[in-house]
Amino acid sequence: MNMRISILIGLGLLSSNLLAAEVQAAAVKSLRLILPPRPGPVTENTGKVFTRQVRQRCEAKVVMAGAAPLTVELAVVKGIGAEGYLIQDRQGGGVRIAGNDERGLVAGVGKFLRTSRYDTGGFTPGTWRGTSVPTRQARGIYFATHFHNYYHDAPVEEIERYVEDLALWGFNELAVWYDAHHFNGADDPRAVEFRKRLHDIMAAAERIGMDVSILVIGNEAYGNSPAELRATPGAGRGGYYPCAVCPSKPEGMKYILKLLGEEFDWAADLKPRSVCIWPYDQGGCGCAECQPWGSKGFMKCVTEVGNLARKKMPGARIVLSTWMIDQGEWSGILEQLARTKGLADEILFEPSVGPAMDPKNPGLPIFGFPEISMHETFPWGGFGATPLTARAQDQWNAAKAISSGGFPYSEGIYEDLTKAAYSQFYWNDRPAAETVREYIAFEFSPDVVGEIAGVVKTLEQNHHWRWWPGELEGVKLEMDWFPSKGAKPQADPGAEEAYAAMQRVDGLLTPQAKKAWRWRQLYLRALLDTELKANGGRPNDRCSDAFAELVKIYHAENASDTVRPPLAKDYQGKR
Repeated sequence: MNMRISILIGLGLLSSNLLAAEVQAAAVKSLRLILPPRPGPVTENTGKVFTRQVRQRCEAKVVMAGAAPLTVELAVVKGIGAEGYLIQDRQGGGVRIAGNDERGLVAGVGKFLRTSRYDTGGFTPGTWRGTSVPTRQARGIYFATHFHNYYHDAPVEEIERYVEDLALWGFNELAVWYDAHHFNGADDPRAVEFRKRLHDIMAAAERIGMDVSILVIGNEAYGNSPAELRATPGAGRGGYYPCAVCPSKPEGMKYILKLLGEEFDWAADLKPRSVCIWPYDQGGCGCAECQPWGSKGFMKCVTEVGNLARKKMPGARIVLSTWMIDQGEWSGILEQLARTKGLADEILFEPSVGPAMDPKNPGLPIFGFPEISMHETFPWGGFGATPLTARAQDQWNAAKAISSGGFPYSEGIYEDLTKAAYSQFYWNDRPAAETVREYIAFEFSPDVVGEIAGVVKTLEQNHHWRWWPGELEGVKLEMDWFPSKGAKPQADPGAEEAYAAMQRVDGLLTPQAKKAWRWRQLYLRALLDTELKANGGRPNDRCSDAFAELVKIYHAENASDTVRPPLAKDYQGKR
């Protein structure tokens, strides 16, 4: 074959491949989804989630039978790697997404959806192909369900959809806490309703392939705990409620085990992966028999509660939290872990609030608990989106050498972008900046990635405490803690440019993206930064309108002032 013919054939093949790529990349108005012949319950639900995601982002229809210009096939195929996935061109046309297991399939569907495009013209399939396997076993999220925040008051169906969204990012576990101090015993109608709510949310997590876990306070108590059994105050760290019970009193430990035994019975059908036992914030007792709490009273609780959890829920792992434990207490805990094998199965540790973990750790898996919700913002989430992805990168860099994953602490949906960053840290140590770009392309548009990434950077740079005399003065915790009181307005450089960019991009988005809560909370944050800067830190009418919209997004109408956007009580509606 001479050179000229070879070149012509090569050019013809190149042209054919480019044409095929163009056909593959064309937007479609409908696509066919093929499930495995005998799909498991998670796979079947994943198909429903895929359909919901496409339909809520564009006008394309997803069909399960008949002809369509694009076929997407889901499969479960062993050999990829635990919880990993493979995305490849499908024989006969279209795309094939295979998971090593159902959990891997969920993550693979998430990757395909994030790398696809949604326009008024329809759905354009993503071109990312390859294999991806997670490097860390625990990729969890913790929902704080209290103070009538989003998780506490939003419609359960909305939270269930949000759990599914997080599973698509690769999260594989949901942890919750049944905060008993709110209620006067297990039969309190509010407690019954709350347990049902938590159960429904955890069941939704299981339907999309996630594990569930329970967090408990070591000396947990209801609000009406007997006065004679209560803990000695004065030795708490962080939050503390006076209803806590002393475990060194025989009847006190019986009370704790009765309360938690009922909780374990209630959750047993969900087969929790673990029970995490918590020391401070909100536990603790200052009596002589319990001090030092972290290595004495608390460890009594770890022993007794751990034994009860294993009895009530066979197979559940015991996680020992070191939250706010000091170095002396940690040394005592290490001695007990070495002396009593099996006392705990895992350690929860966060460098920013725990001891300096030394090389003499107990040889157990260590999970993090990074705080992503409350950093320098009060009310929490009160000013819209808080994308703190650079801070998250610093948090992760400090912990990853010893971490098997973790459970970011979440008070709501306003830190959604930071959650995404953590999902990818836990998946394969992916830099936050890359995740930010993928998030923007998925949730808004690939055409605005650079501009909105710049906005995100500005918003984080200008993230700080805010305070003004009057309405915000009344915002405080039950413990009368007011972290932002007296904060002065700051320069907030670039706020105006960031808001101008958001206004420009707002006109470019699809109707679906423009109205979605992820865009609106980011847009309102940029607006609030600009208006508060121009007004010396005090809100004007435009700020009040923005706060009112955030209240609706977060279902915070009845929320505690700590998690309710600071809308004036006399607000009369949009001007």
